[in-house]
Amino acid sequence: MRAIKFLSISFELIFLLLGVYYPLAKMKEFWIFKSEFSILSISYDFFVNEELALFFVVFFFGFVFPVLKIISRILKINFVERFNLHKFSMVDIFLISFLVFIGKSSNFFDIQLGIGFYFLIFSIFLGYFQILLSRN
Repeated sequence: MRAIKFLSISFELIFLLLGVYYPLAKMKEFWIFKSEFSILSISYDFFVNEELALFFVVFFFGFVFPVLKIISRILKINFVERFNLHKFSMVDIFLISFLVFIGKSSNFFDIQLGIGFYFLIFSIFLGYFQILLSRN
């Protein structure tokens, strides 16, 4: 049982890091221009453009808090569990950052999900699998 939990946490962390790094989506504007973006690239763009509030929300809730949540489970730090970070990290902030980024883009676009999106989804599923394992 311990080996399954360790493997699950390890894969959750790996999938999270890959999901943050690889593109979440590919966007085509006016059927000519193409761009890809990841959580790190969105965070970087917000930071460079001095959108510090958006940078803070996307970077901390999309990257720092999920990593903190995983590390707290590895090191068995119960302090972090009191805040229920699994409810606030990744999915909701991913959707918010996704919508904000698209809202700042043009009106005519086509979006295809990238591999980073699927890595994040796998990471989320493994996180909830961890919660189910800890209850049994």
